[in-house]
Amino acid sequence: MKRKLWKSYLFALLVCLPFGAVSTSKIFAVEPVYQVAQVTTGYNQYMRLGYTETKRRNYRRALGYFQQAAQLRPGDIYATTAIRNVTGYIQGRRTLISFVPGKPNRVGSAASRGACFQRGEVVIPLIPSNRDTQYTTEERPTFFFSIPKASKTVTELEFVLREDDNLDPLYKENFKAFDQAGIVGITLKANQPPLKAGKEYTWAFSMICDPNSRDRDFYLEGKIQLMEDENVAAQVKETPTPLDRAVLYATAGFWENALSILADLRRQSPNDPQIKQYWSDLLKSVKLDALADQPLLPPTTQQGTMGNGGTQGAGGTR
Repeated sequence: MKRKLWKSYLFALLVCLPFGAVSTSKIFAVEPVYQVAQVTTGYNQYMRLGYTETKRRNYRRALGYFQQAAQLRPGDIYATTAIRNVTGYIQGRRTLISFVPGKPNRVGSAASRGACFQRGEVVIPLIPSNRDTQYTTEERPTFFFSIPKASKTVTELEFVLREDDNLDPLYKENFKAFDQAGIVGITLKANQPPLKAGKEYTWAFSMICDPNSRDRDFYLEGKIQLMEDENVAAQVKETPTPLDRAVLYATAGFWENALSILADLRRQSPNDPQIKQYWSDLLKSVKLDALADQPLLPPTTQQGTMGNGGTQGAGGTR
């Protein structure tokens, strides 16, 4: 009915125009534009309905909506990611929150181990897999790492973030090793350049035992990308409960957002059993359950700089 009204309005408009003012090709060009708009509207509706049902823990209904969205946009990253995650719940995973990596891999393929480190001295990044790019909606995200207790062989730790097409660091932070093993969060601060949507960034984390011989570092690296999704943003605005927001982000594939929310809640309420369970379930879903009981360490004591020579404040979770 709407389509008929649209065409009737268009015809009436064309009749009122001077002869020759509109070419035949322009008239017929309206049809594909209308179809694109129709597909976009339908896709957005299905995705938002899917997120709403996910929030309600009605995963089978959510899956149906995400599948309909995927039919309208085959290969769409948001629809396929949501389908993968809600399918995980349906397949018998009795968990409060879950994340299914697109390319699962927990082998340390992204790490190189220097010759000066003792057994057990290892940094573990809290990421879904070593093969996936991590996604975030935050311009200044938080990067989490499980860090070992300080030893005589480690002089300092270093975190670097680079835009992939730029050799100069966007951000660099050096800080002392901790006296206690645990999880540290390094957050990009408001006084430094934010991430830009659509660009991929490479982070690197090093344990340094000899500043004059950096080839002996224990070295890790990974990827992160800022993504903008209006459907997730709309649902998050309508979701006041942080735990529900974490579930939405995890379903949509935004690992950094979900992990940061739960880390903040753990800091605020370290003894809350529900928050502990959400944290444990999320880490367990990506085979990081061995880290679930590690303490969240205080903000880093740093001597770092950001790009363009500025001085950076201490890092930490949001």
